Amino acid sequence: MIKVDFKMELGSHLMIGFQGLTAGEQLVHLIREFAIGGIVLFRRNIEGPEQLRDLLEEAQAASRENLRRPLWVAIDQEGGTVQRLVPPFTQLPAAQELASQGPEALADWTRTGARELRDLGVHINFAPVLDVVPEGEPHFLGSRSLGSDPEEVARLGRIWIRTLQENGVAATAKHFPGLGQARLDPHHHAPVVHWADDASRERDLIPFRAAIDEGVHCVMTSHALYPDLDPKWPATFSPIINQQWLRERLGFQGVLCSDDLDMAAVRNRYTLEDSVRQGLQATIDLFLLCQEPGHLEPFARALSDGVRSHYSLAEAHQKSLRRLENFAQKHYH
Repeated sequence: MIKVDFKMELGSHLMIGFQGLTAGEQLVHLIREFAIGGIVLFRRNIEGPEQLRDLLEEAQAASRENLRRPLWVAIDQEGGTVQRLVPPFTQLPAAQELASQGPEALADWTRTGARELRDLGVHINFAPVLDVVPEGEPHFLGSRSLGSDPEEVARLGRIWIRTLQENGVAATAKHFPGLGQARLDPHHHAPVVHWADDASRERDLIPFRAAIDEGVHCVMTSHALYPDLDPKWPATFSPIINQQWLRERLGFQGVLCSDDLDMAAVRNRYTLEDSVRQGLQATIDLFLLCQEPGHLEPFARALSDGVRSHYSLAEAHQKSLRRLENFAQKHYH
């Protein structure tokens, strides 16, 4: 039997998707059973403003009653094809369109979107995409990217991040260390990124360096494999990429989110034990499990077993809790 406090500590790492338009359909059970740290909203959870506010109020009430803490609430509200809020919420242009409209328009749109999210009680927006795509070539990211010029992506990304965070919503720089050179979509495949040389790698890192300099609160990992940095583990599970590069070389001290662990790039390719061990050692703070409810129970069990059994994982867990506590001080007043 897991002690309640230990269960709550471990649950802080779990950021989950769920089914239903009300918290009572599934979510309250997941809060009680797994002491989850937060939720990710999808279109399947959203019918309109009143319904969504009721859902979030009910979820937060259940969390405070059962866990004595609120939930993180996150969403992918990039604009264009990737935005979860339905009309009458503002429908945001895609990143490609925002880039063409220019910095002032990008800031205006982002400010409007941020205020809607803040008023709903959303803490984290999984945006902006900072992947630099090849010029003149079709890419699976398509209109989600701010462009092919890394300096321009960095400049616009800074504005996006600053505007979100000045309006009370944490921004998320994704997908570190860059998916622009990938040829396959990690939703469906396991992409491999081969940089031609160090200069090519540095081009992809320019927007992330700028985001960290801007004080971005969150970073999301890429599920691609980068054999030039780590020939064995994809970025999500790579201490080399996330601990050595992101945190030590680039100086990121904020919250690191995995991309969705239900995506084909990693789902069923690694054991749960490997996912937990590598994720914690790679300094992941929030593990996203968004699409398959049956994945949560065995993952939570593997997380508990790993932290109980290995000193290095218990230490990584405690360091992560401190990062999450620092993050909470910015957002929970």
